[in-house]
Formats: sequence, structure tokens, C-alpha cells
Amino acid sequence: MLQANQQILRLGVVNFLNATPLIDGIASIGGIELVPKVPSDLVGCVDRNNVDIALASSIDYQRCDEALSILPVGVLSSEGETLTVRLCSKKPFASITEVHCDTDSHTSIALLQIILYNEYGITPTITSCDVRVLRESKEWPDTVLMIGDKVVTSANNTEYPLQLDLGEAWFAQTKLPFVFAMWFGKTCLPAELVRRASMVLDRQRRYNAQRIEQVVSEHAGAKGWDTKFAYRYLTEHIEYFFTEKHEESLELFFAQAHARGLLEKVKPLTFFEM
Repeated sequence: MLQANQQILRLGVVNFLNATPLIDGIASIGGIELVPKVPSDLVGCVDRNNVDIALASSIDYQRCDEALSILPVGVLSSEGETLTVRLCSKKPFASITEVHCDTDSHTSIALLQIILYNEYGITPTITSCDVRVLRESKEWPDTVLMIGDKVVTSANNTEYPLQLDLGEAWFAQTKLPFVFAMWFGKTCLPAELVRRASMVLDRQRRYNAQRIEQVVSEHAGAKGWDTKFAYRYLTEHIEYFFTEKHEESLELFFAQAHARGLLEKVKPLTFFEM
């Protein structure tokens, strides 16, 4: 129940299966509003003050002109294979000249360019596309980057004989986990909102980790996942705790993005005081 004079806490979230261990159950808590968007839209919600804190694409922390701070109470990360961030190709990766990229994520597109340059020395043209439209088309492009639940629910295994999991490729190159999304908001947020967000998000992540079977059973089928596969995905492939390794990985990712001309500058990581 919202207390007198208490401001509603607005949280920008994604509707992908991998976010459910972070946010399941929060919608029923008084004084909190969940605002669901695709990852690439969330930084704009922060910028326009449509949400207070968002589980947004990590690269957007750097690209936003606003002063931002990170709330290190949870991440969407993988230490190796993600299963849901995948480059799919009909031709050898070293010969790729163009990649049609899922517009849902800014971070995955930047990561793709870094990995392809580091591994194959190539800088392909990036063409934005809506994978949801592609799924209804009879002609898929030669190479496409897909993210989220649609990687699992699309027919990409039959369309594309060659596939590269970007989380797995990053770990092979760096021996670090990769942070696809993290909680952040404007540094000027009222301290009371930050404290409440920290308490709620940390508590719900810990609580959901103890009831992960129930979380899977409630959400997997509705999102087109096989339940057993979804359980393995959420417990073996995706990480939710923010650690020093995740901070190190973010700094390396941002440095490499800057070196590839994907960022004009790199600002230091700033964290909310809690």
C-alpha cells in the first residue's frame, strides 16, 4: 500500500523470459509501477522521466547525455553461452559483409561489432531490422542478429546453418561474464526512491531465486519456451548478481566500444549511494 506523500516508484522492465527472476512479483507491491518496453527503448524512458530506474541496455549507460548511476542489485548477464543473443548466418563468419540486426537491443549490436572485429578482423555494414517481421517473411537475409525469446521460438535453426552465441564468444575472448542489461537511473533521483528501489529489487531477486521452479512454470509456456529448457536457461546460462567481475567486464566492453568508434567517449561507472 502506498503511504501518504510517498512517490510511486516507476521501474522500466523488459518482457523477456530472462528478466522474470528479477521482476516476477513486483507488480503486486504497492507504490510500484512496472513499465514494460523492449531493451532499446528503456534509456529513452529514463531520459524523458517516464521511469525512475530501468533494466536498460548496458551500452546506453554511456550513450545517454544525462548523468546516470547504476543500482547494482541485479543484472542480466551470462558467463558463456546465452542461448538468446545469437548471430545467425548462411555464410562463413569471416566473409560477412552485412548483418541485419534486431532493433530491440543496442548492447548486442555493439558487442557483435566488437566480437567480429576481434575474431575475424571484419567491420560489416549494420542494417536495422524487425525480426518479428522477418519471421513472417519467406526470405530471410544471409546474416541476422537476434536477441531475446524470439531466438528460441524462431525457425533460425533450419534457416541458418552457422550460429555464434555472443555471450560465449565474449567469454572466450575475455574470460569475463558479459552484462547485457543493468538497473540504472538519473543520478539526481531522490534518495528515498533509490533506497526503496534497492530494497525491493534486491529482495525480489533473492526471493525468486528460491522459487525459480515456480517462476519458470508460470512464465515459460506463455513465452513459447519448453519448461525444462527454460529452467536450464535461467539457472545455468543467465546470471543475476552484480559482482566485481561484472564491473570489470563493463569497463572492458566500454573501452573496446570506444576503440571501435561505437562510443564518442567513456564516462566512469557511477553507483547510487545506498
